[in-house]
Amino acid sequence: MYSIEQTDQQVLGTQAAIRYHLHFEHAHRHVVRVVMEVDITRNSAVVLGLPVWIPGSYKIRDYISTLGSFSLTNQDGKPLQWQWLSKNRLEVQAESGTLRVEYMYYAYEKDSTIRSSHVTRNHAFLNFVTCCLYVEGREQETHHLYFHHDRTHWKNVSTSLSPIKEEFLPTEPLVLGALNYDIVVDSPVEIGNHFVASFELQGSVVEVAIAYKGNFHPEWLTERIKTLVEKEAAIFGGLPFDRYVFIIHLFPGMRGGGLEHARSSVNAMDSWGDTAKMHRLLSLLVHEFLHVWNIKRIRPVELGPFNYNQENYTRMLWLVEGATSYYDDHLTHRCGFYTRADYLKILSKDHLSPFFRQPGRNEASIKDNSFQAWVKLYLPHDDSLNRNVSYYLHGGLIFLCLELWIISESQGTKRLDDGFRALWQRYKQRPEEGITEEEFITLVEGATGIGIRQNLLQWLNGKGDDLPFTMLFERFGLEWKEQAPNEPAKIGEEIPGMPVLPKVFTGLTLKTDNGRLIVTQVEDYSPAYEARIGVDDEIIFVNGQRCTTSEEFDTQLAKKGISTASALVLASDAGVVHTQLTPQAMKEYSLTIREDANEEQKALLEFWLQR
Repeated sequence: MYSIEQTDQQVLGTQAAIRYHLHFEHAHRHVVRVVMEVDITRNSAVVLGLPVWIPGSYKIRDYISTLGSFSLTNQDGKPLQWQWLSKNRLEVQAESGTLRVEYMYYAYEKDSTIRSSHVTRNHAFLNFVTCCLYVEGREQETHHLYFHHDRTHWKNVSTSLSPIKEEFLPTEPLVLGALNYDIVVDSPVEIGNHFVASFELQGSVVEVAIAYKGNFHPEWLTERIKTLVEKEAAIFGGLPFDRYVFIIHLFPGMRGGGLEHARSSVNAMDSWGDTAKMHRLLSLLVHEFLHVWNIKRIRPVELGPFNYNQENYTRMLWLVEGATSYYDDHLTHRCGFYTRADYLKILSKDHLSPFFRQPGRNEASIKDNSFQAWVKLYLPHDDSLNRNVSYYLHGGLIFLCLELWIISESQGTKRLDDGFRALWQRYKQRPEEGITEEEFITLVEGATGIGIRQNLLQWLNGKGDDLPFTMLFERFGLEWKEQAPNEPAKIGEEIPGMPVLPKVFTGLTLKTDNGRLIVTQVEDYSPAYEARIGVDDEIIFVNGQRCTTSEEFDTQLAKKGISTASALVLASDAGVVHTQLTPQAMKEYSLTIREDANEEQKALLEFWLQR
């Protein structure tokens, strides 16, 4: 039976026959010493394994590569016979008593992520999927984790793992527990001297743990987290946990992103700065918290129980990531973090525009891109923009259309929230079972009274250009336009008395490498495509001028003007290449409220954007 539900009260006083001792004396080397103890009732072969992927991130990561120096003994220290069965599984001839498995775990990535672990002198962040072996066939037993660290040096421990007793002496290890191995995997920990705050809502405790560097006000963020928790709880009629932890990393070297868990989330950005980054962080927090319901509990039938040894395929990431991607900025607006104008601009700039600028939107259906996430989204290459589009982006726009369809067809009486409340009630009735596409359609239609089947199936099985934005926006008095810029855009800083050069579209993505301007991507059917420019070509001259940066490149093209050919000299694997590149105007997309919108349109718009 699959379950990720746990309360702190359920773990108090428990015993565990599977225990992990985590030692941090080598933190300066980014190494954790792990001692795993497994109580064995009789002499037998025991299989141990480490997951090859982490739920929520669909890529084979082979965490076993960072484990080494294995020692397997009985309780008296006698070495036991063991062998590898596969890259991530080993078999040991265990003896009655306690099996002791000791190994070293290297927990460091120079580009730290929310899917890995990173241990330094300053802190430890652990995803236990990276370092805690499971015992095959005993995954449903209670597991305990012992944290052996200097609690005067690292004062705070933030995790959704539950303490096994009310208080611990400062000199003894902190012992936390999980009712099964799935919960171990689903409960990352931050240990260090990070900011910690908490608040209560509807009988549940929400903790905020922020590790950061630089000028930042964690209290400001905590207040906004309280707002988003209240807003999302209102959609579903309460909170499905006794305690939840927001783990937030804000410091240089972090790769941005988030990862959901049943009673926690990990959220990261490389720094804190301007308003745009503030908006992205708030939207990220909204997104990951919504996953408390949408994926951790309301989940496709294929996503739980997990097979940790191989890919777990599903065609329904359009639901769990697509719907959440629609809601993240929409709910950020409903929380009051965006103005109405902000939201429409962000919807156009960060959702609609990137989608329509990506040729891969018409290469495959979103269900196929979901199924192929393991080799598409998470293994991008130089030509990816031409071959597929993210199910986050595509799925978010499908749910935008679905929301507008439900609101308009119900004349402003029903919305997507009603469908998700029905999905939530279904989960509470059968929490051990995932849902199917058919069940999703039936429940949403039943909750809203609106037929969605024909449209939704067309959108899920079709291509990106099948989405009826223009028709739906018209119902809400919105105007969606694709146009050339009304005014030339700046390149660099505007200098008084100097002409402002227009931004141009070439279909090229460029990078500077040791003073060389290198092509990294070429968009299909773009001006660069027509000019027969390829990835890894070096741009040397533009109209006789040496260019080593993308800014210099854009400036030289702009001087000639839109739709006027420029002479390029390239270095390629075939030698020097001469070509002509004719740039186009950079397309801009806008979504605005029509001044001539009628009362019916205004009413639907108000219902959609109400707070």
